[in-house]
Amino acid sequence: MKDKIKPYASVLLLVVIGAVAWSSGLLGLWTDGMAYIVNNAEKFTDKTGHLIEGEYSMEVDLSDIESNLGKEIYNDGDHRIYVSWLQTTQNGGYDIGFRSSGKYALSGATLVSGAYHETINDHSFTTSTQAKMVVEYDGNLSNAQSSGQCGINYKDGDCFSFAFFLSDERTEGNSEEGVAKLTITDLYKNVWRKK
Repeated sequence: MKDKIKPYASVLLLVVIGAVAWSSGLLGLWTDGMAYIVNNAEKFTDKTGHLIEGEYSMEVDLSDIESNLGKEIYNDGDHRIYVSWLQTTQNGGYDIGFRSSGKYALSGATLVSGAYHETINDHSFTTSTQAKMVVEYDGNLSNAQSSGQCGINYKDGDCFSFAFFLSDERTEGNSEEGVAKLTITDLYKNVWRKK
């Protein structure tokens, strides 16, 4: 008789564990990561986010674009921002993408990014680029233009990008070599806490 009860008890135990994981939010956190918190506007608020003061710089090697992937421009121990892509553009410029990763738990989430993720109401969200980037190359400074951002598309964060030119000439292909210094300001710390 005990042998007949064991399979039923095992199934019942799995159902109870599944129900607890579902109702506590662990299942949603495990499957969706940070997005589970961010998209749950009924239980979490984003009203305590703020700009981060300071300048954050890094150098990129234009003669070896692939060597820049993974380089960090920001890391405070809990949050990091690193180069996800760097590519030349058809009109003689460059496009650099940054990936931001933060932390999340059942109590909330935080993400330092170039993008501000704002809740409009229980069902609407918007993202805007807050960060600014300046490029120094061969003694000249130029402002980069925001070229994109994504929502919380990764379990632990988002992405944002900038486009920049190293000269006023817009030509097909690039022949620049050497190192460009990138400086980012106005990073934003997105904070989601329980209401």
